[in-house]
Amino acid sequence: MRLRLLLPVLFLGLLTSARPGFCGPPAADDPGRYLRMSDNFLILYDSSTAMATPYGDSGLTRLEMEKRIIRESHRTLPDLSWQAGLYPHWKGGLWLHGARNGFKPFYRLRNHEPDAFAAAIDRLPTIPTGPPMLQRAMMKLEHLLGLSGQTQVFLFTTGGDSRVDGVDEPDPIELARQLADRYDFCLTVVSSATSPEEKEVVARLGRINSCSQVMEFDTVAAHPEHLLGKLFMDGDTAFPNVLFDFDKSDIKKKYRPTLDRLGEFLKKRPDTYAVLSGFTDSIGTEAYNIGLSERRARSAQRYLRRKYGLPSGRLLLYWYGYRNPVATNATPEGRQLNRRVTINLRKRR
Repeated sequence: MRLRLLLPVLFLGLLTSARPGFCGPPAADDPGRYLRMSDNFLILYDSSTAMATPYGDSGLTRLEMEKRIIRESHRTLPDLSWQAGLYPHWKGGLWLHGARNGFKPFYRLRNHEPDAFAAAIDRLPTIPTGPPMLQRAMMKLEHLLGLSGQTQVFLFTTGGDSRVDGVDEPDPIELARQLADRYDFCLTVVSSATSPEEKEVVARLGRINSCSQVMEFDTVAAHPEHLLGKLFMDGDTAFPNVLFDFDKSDIKKKYRPTLDRLGEFLKKRPDTYAVLSGFTDSIGTEAYNIGLSERRARSAQRYLRRKYGLPSGRLLLYWYGYRNPVATNATPEGRQLNRRVTINLRKRR
């Protein structure tokens, strides 16, 4: 009898204890717990004058907050042997379009060495270097892609490009589309857009291919670890996966108790939020499955928001299509396990 009474307490203790990955950076002594979800990553840092405005009541400029976001997010990365680079949109002075070394990087694209990359982040400027030039960032990206495997590109931008009439510079949206046709990369746009025109540019960038998306600057300022969290999965979770029927994204009745337990837990723990990650089996095209995995993640988010009144900022999303299967796709049973939304808990900073 005493054992039966203790089991719920032990389970709650597991949920509320300070587990690695739940309350802070990943544990270096448990590398097998984390799964690499992309092979390479690039960060394009916007140090334009448009980022020099005060950021809310933080006491920082938006540019200073941008640097803080990158620093805090990088601290949460396990060491999973990425290729990585950290580049400015542009630097003042003459640059020839064909010159690969025309921009001096903060961290030249190479093996990700955590200490060296952290030191490069510390050197990021917080004094603006000139007007926003999104087109230069896209021009530079053309010379950085083409790596083996998938590359995640994290682009901070206001959506402004400051092109000048009579100067032959490409439309950044058109260039981004050309790059998406040629290279295996996903673009995460961290948006500081304010005008309708800038917001439209950002939205179009987030639609250049099926795996690209837009994150609001406010979201990653509140949850900096969510930015680069897209690069890896934490295999340690207190909640089982929510599974889906073939080509469906509605929440099945048998999995509502899992989401109900999550909703009740989040209501009791306002310092905690959940990351819901959508996946599919391997049937169908990559583009279709990326969209389906997003719909599954959003379906779980919508259920929790409607039933428990949780804001979207406490239910953050990733989606990966058919990447990282947990079972074979050669059998119906395996495909069923791969059609899932995973749940990970993180503590608000």
